Amino acid sequence: MVYYSEQINLQGTDPTRWRLRVDDLGAQRWYYLSEEESVKEPQTDYVKYLLNVESFQRHQLYKSEEQRSKRTPFQAAIDGANFFKLLQDPSGVFPTQYKGPMFMSIGYIAVSYFTKSVIPEATRLELIRYIVNCAHPVDGGWGLHNSDKSTCFGTTLNYISLRLLGLPSDHPSCVKARNTLLRLGGAVRNPHWGKAWLSLLNLYKWEGVNPAPPELWLMPYDYNPLHPGKWWVHTRAIYLPLSYLSTNKIQCALDPLLIDIRSEIYNKDYDKIDFSKQRNNVCGVDLYYPHSKVLDVMNSYIVFYEKFLRPKALLSCSNKRVYDLIKKEIKNTGDLCIAPVSFSFNAIVLYLEEGKNSRAFQNFYNGFIDILSLGPLGMTVTGTNGSQVWDSSFFVQYLLQAGFGDYPEFHEIILKSYKFLIRSQFTEDCVQGSFRDPRKGAWPFSTKTQGYTVSDCTAEALKAIIMVRNHPNFQQYKSLIKDEELYPAIDVLLSLQNLGDHEYGSFSTYEKIRAPLLLEKLNPAEIFNNIMVEYPYVECTDSSVLGLTYFRRYFDYRKKDIDFAIEQAINYIVNAQLPDGSWYGCWGICFTYAGMFALEALSTINKNYANDETVKKGCDFFISKQREDGGWSETMKSSETHTYIEDNKSLVVQTAWCVIGLLLAGYPDIEPIKRGIKLIMDLQLNSGEWLFDGIEGVFNHSCGIEYPNYKFLFPIKALGLFKNRYGDLPLSSL
Repeated sequence: MVYYSEQINLQGTDPTRWRLRVDDLGAQRWYYLSEEESVKEPQTDYVKYLLNVESFQRHQLYKSEEQRSKRTPFQAAIDGANFFKLLQDPSGVFPTQYKGPMFMSIGYIAVSYFTKSVIPEATRLELIRYIVNCAHPVDGGWGLHNSDKSTCFGTTLNYISLRLLGLPSDHPSCVKARNTLLRLGGAVRNPHWGKAWLSLLNLYKWEGVNPAPPELWLMPYDYNPLHPGKWWVHTRAIYLPLSYLSTNKIQCALDPLLIDIRSEIYNKDYDKIDFSKQRNNVCGVDLYYPHSKVLDVMNSYIVFYEKFLRPKALLSCSNKRVYDLIKKEIKNTGDLCIAPVSFSFNAIVLYLEEGKNSRAFQNFYNGFIDILSLGPLGMTVTGTNGSQVWDSSFFVQYLLQAGFGDYPEFHEIILKSYKFLIRSQFTEDCVQGSFRDPRKGAWPFSTKTQGYTVSDCTAEALKAIIMVRNHPNFQQYKSLIKDEELYPAIDVLLSLQNLGDHEYGSFSTYEKIRAPLLLEKLNPAEIFNNIMVEYPYVECTDSSVLGLTYFRRYFDYRKKDIDFAIEQAINYIVNAQLPDGSWYGCWGICFTYAGMFALEALSTINKNYANDETVKKGCDFFISKQREDGGWSETMKSSETHTYIEDNKSLVVQTAWCVIGLLLAGYPDIEPIKRGIKLIMDLQLNSGEWLFDGIEGVFNHSCGIEYPNYKFLFPIKALGLFKNRYGDLPLSSL
């Protein structure tokens, strides 16, 4: 494939000189070596595969289409697993470029510019390549994510990024993007986060940014639903440093380049803009969640307070409190923070408080390497530092569910991921006073270092480990983790179930729901929905049921508590089903993803198509959406609109999700399942791999994100489950 950056002769790097080094805890770090160093350290198969290096060997498994057509579904699963195991790192993880959002890289670029830290040349070139390659093919702008329409937010941040990285204003990519930005109304029409980045870079004035008062962190926590410590973890992590930066009106030094950019991103002269009147001026194409009247009134009062009434002593106390909490966040996450947006804001606060040459700032800034990820399009800052634990848990489970535990040639790769999961379990709690729940015994989404418990990741990792420990072919590795070391995972998981007034029995992501959902009326972000508090999620509840039911099969620990938790969770899942039989999913695309997990959870308590109306309705919904070619094709537009919306082609991951759901639910008619399996097999290449054909993930309803390993994990599971139910026979004989 020839990428746009190559078509316009944009300078890049030599892909044969890049190396990915992964440590035992799963940290993924990219390095660009000299030619001499490259000879001494060969590239891994994963890097060759990812960067399309010619030396990567794709073995052609079948000499003719006739021979290939005689494969059984399980042979297709074996072919897929044999290819996938080439991509496993010796640490046991399956590295990915966890990309999609187009508002992450600005953090690294802006922090580097603000602090006058030099971006390595190879990194600079690949950042430019990625941004240029992800531009909208028609208007040259950028959206919230890499498959989105052009928005003011995405276009502003990525245009500025290109200029700060050294691309001249008359470069064709800049000219095209600038025209789109000005057509959208110019940079004044950015949402809140965009205005904040512009202000930090001295391209906008803080008086035009809605306030984020740090005094909120001084309020009493108990019995106070407004306390930021009760907000959703990502929101409070971002608005903690943003409150410090915005209240203190922090801006980098103005220089000739920034003066030039000021003249490029607005429809009128910078000095003639009344920024104080732009606080609520947001481009319509960006505005996914408009302000409530309550928030607008509150913002007006806070602006007045900050301008005329705020005592300096209170501001000083607030700043101190905020910085103390930032230091705790940094310690709890091994200099990573929960995600890149808060990481970048925290970096500037740390620079201001400690100084550029301090060990604290240098160590923290060097942490950007953990979230910079390379791929064929270039380099970008990813959604988190990866999806290592999540993907490894699925890999172990799905290979064992499919029967690969009986094949010695797959034992080593299963064992590597099993050992990685054991190393990834949290062994200590967070610093006191961090507004964090106990985490010892739980698992994260990405790495132990990143430090945040996630409910479904804990449940899926727990299940994967128990599956290995109880498999007859892995008994010699059972003692690598003791029974007693699994019990704290159950303690944490049970503590995360919502047993209060809202959505009783459900599970959220990182924590229980701490504050009333009415707090969403104060959502300041404008581009996302459901970000102020934790929400109940069908998928998290489903996975939690999977982990609890599997644990319950082998252990008596807290038996009654687990039985109660499962019963309440199942009730929530049943009640969350929509009238058409679907479930709305928030972390994958969308009704398809949630439906698969719901049907699997219900199957663990022996609910199936024949004996349960909820399961029957869920299966019938899937069948109603099957396409003529046997596949399914739901897109992330479903997540945005809360309505099932199809692509114009069937998609391999979505098809696998539906097939898995139907198989686990005991759907009685083999024909639609066969058609889905046939499509999965038809989309498989002669090398055993499947290609990316559409975004698989989403967050906050409006931002797509890719899960590159899904195109292997779920087809392999679907093919294996089909074999388990119908035998290892060619489809034509069934």
